[in-house]
Amino acid sequence: MLLNIYGSGAVVSGYVKDAESGEALMFTTVYVTGSSVGTTTNQYGFYSLSVDSALIKNDSIHLSISYVGYQTVQRSVPAGRHVELNFDLKQATNELKELVVVASQSKLEEELKSTEMSMVRLPVKQIKSLPAIGGETDIVKVVQLLPGVAKGSEGGTGMFVRGGDADQNLVLLDESIVYNIGHLFGFFSVFNPDALKDLTMIKGAFPSNYGGRLSSILDIRMKEGHQNKFQGTGGIGLLSSRLTLEGPISKKASFLVSGRRTYIDQVFKLVELFVPYYFYDINAKVNYIVSQNDRIYYSMYYGNDVLKFDEGDVVEEEASDTSSGNDLGLDFGFTLGNLTNTIRWNHIYNAKMFSNISLISTNFNYNIRGQIFNNQLLIRSNIFDLGIKADYDYYYKADNHIKFGGMFTHHTFKPNIISTQGDITEFLESSEGEKLFTQEMAVYGQSDKEFTDKIKVNTGLRISGSVVEGKVYTGLEPRLASRYLIDKYNSVKLSYSRMKQYMHRVSSSTVALPTDLWYPVTRTIKPQSSSQIAAGYNHIFPKWQISCSLEAYYKWMNNLIEYREGANLILNNRFENELLQGSGDAYGLEFFVKKEEGNFTGWISYTLAWATRDFDDLNNGERFWAKYDRRHTVSTVATLKLSKRWTFSAVWVYSTGSRFTAQIGQYVMPNATYTGFDIIPIYTARNAVQMSPSHRLDLNISLRPKKDRKFTGEWNFGCYNFYNRATPYRIDIVPIENGLGYRYQQPGLFGFIPSIAYNFKF
Repeated sequence: MLLNIYGSGAVVSGYVKDAESGEALMFTTVYVTGSSVGTTTNQYGFYSLSVDSALIKNDSIHLSISYVGYQTVQRSVPAGRHVELNFDLKQATNELKELVVVASQSKLEEELKSTEMSMVRLPVKQIKSLPAIGGETDIVKVVQLLPGVAKGSEGGTGMFVRGGDADQNLVLLDESIVYNIGHLFGFFSVFNPDALKDLTMIKGAFPSNYGGRLSSILDIRMKEGHQNKFQGTGGIGLLSSRLTLEGPISKKASFLVSGRRTYIDQVFKLVELFVPYYFYDINAKVNYIVSQNDRIYYSMYYGNDVLKFDEGDVVEEEASDTSSGNDLGLDFGFTLGNLTNTIRWNHIYNAKMFSNISLISTNFNYNIRGQIFNNQLLIRSNIFDLGIKADYDYYYKADNHIKFGGMFTHHTFKPNIISTQGDITEFLESSEGEKLFTQEMAVYGQSDKEFTDKIKVNTGLRISGSVVEGKVYTGLEPRLASRYLIDKYNSVKLSYSRMKQYMHRVSSSTVALPTDLWYPVTRTIKPQSSSQIAAGYNHIFPKWQISCSLEAYYKWMNNLIEYREGANLILNNRFENELLQGSGDAYGLEFFVKKEEGNFTGWISYTLAWATRDFDDLNNGERFWAKYDRRHTVSTVATLKLSKRWTFSAVWVYSTGSRFTAQIGQYVMPNATYTGFDIIPIYTARNAVQMSPSHRLDLNISLRPKKDRKFTGEWNFGCYNFYNRATPYRIDIVPIENGLGYRYQQPGLFGFIPSIAYNFKF
């Protein structure tokens, strides 16, 4: 890292990290004191800032570096010398309120002046005290509290972003795709909060380095491991426990290992119930500083859901049972898992050029097995990705940041591998299925340039493509984001994004099941595409450290996937015959207010949205509402530090119900042989009826220990759904008591659920 002199100007570059742990601090603000000239660190904590000669005073450059929750650092750099300038920021304390305010103002102003919109960044440590089922923070559930993000079924990890479908979200963990983000049929996410550092949710104004999905990007980054000392953290909850170990390997290397396991199977044994299910996951990361200009990272995630049931287990539970045991030979179970690996190389060419090269592999698979008497059934499915990705940052000038790069991924799909033995082979033969190979690639470039103090524009272009079954699909994906600064407290923003998606998920249920399959595009199933425009107004209140935004968006989508009426998707190798493609529209208004500093923090979000679909072969060719078209969604998140040891947090959410196709009557007609009668149901238009709205209040209170102990603990007492108002999650048709008809019933899910958890650190 050098300080290069260009004429009478200078370039300052380096890394910003946490002074205690050595963790890189992403998106830290670095600016020339007393000016509007500044930049932010990238995902690896690197920054580069070009400084004009007019800002050099007394042969020195005066810099300020700030990050939420940390003390602001001010440093003078001697001009005319080649200097390596790294910054170590210390966390702010309650006694440093003035410094905290300075840091907050800087970040708020940077957000106001940036071209970024439809984007929310959440450091994981800021949300770990929020209430959750079982007492453990679930980051996907937190993302569902953001504007524009509609949940699927109650308690699930499904995300329906700005009118899109659940498979239109690209979820990345250290740049590796995570295909299945839910444990326990989607009620828990696969992400262990103790292993994570930061998450970024993008719903529009997509930077050109992201692609492959239509609706959103959820970019999650793992911790790098404490570089200065060995330490451990963990937690014991009602449903799961976790342990994280991290520390230095040498002066140049550090590690992190984090594991988590649920003991649902063991908890239910205490009440004499047999639930043969559990899940576990492991995160690991190693980073090594090769030189001043080179760093290498390796990160891994492995997780599994396991259900194992055989008749012998039931017999053991029933001590009074005198039978001989496994009479039926009953044996059933499944495994559902992800494995990701990422190797990254950071290289600094000079003070202005930074690169990251990544080798990425992803393996997603499920196995379902069953046995009764001499009949055996095994169903498997697998996706294996192997790819390479290169990203380059060129800090051309203080007012122009250029980013470019490319990616290539080889996908191997093995859907519906079936193996049978016994009498069942007469009805279901063994089949290896058709192995599918596809290649997906893209190149991109973008420039984030400030033309005047008022106007800043980010222009980008992504050229993507996919090769499948000898057919080549390509697409141009232009991106544009602009900002007009009204004054130092107000700005307006406008963006346009076009996205392409070259795979989709075939699901026969709204709940995440092991039978859900990912398929690529084919010669007949075309890539999905979307275009989105968004306009926003941003305002900051520096005195109260509050920012607010109001965004309107309109998105139109083509080649969306739906299923034919009565489609059979399970064990179907010719699924293409069951699919239909059509179009869709989504539009709405989002309001977001947030406060990230001080004793009282949180946010309020409100979404007013519409989402429709249009398929020639569905609903008589007439436009219909999307299943998760929710008109109103409100989320209120609040955290209050009552004292140094006590913290109170609350979450209140309201949402209109999802939609369904209702049966409104029946009629009788003779059957084809005139030997009897068939009862024919009468339905409304597709998704014409909305379920009841839902709302709930979640609470949590944390008791922290004194900080002068080497081993410290924290108690969390909370509850989910405080006032016990169960959320409707399905529709049942039940007969009326007098027998004169039928009515709909909406069974609720998840009433009042108390929780207690103990977190520790040593």
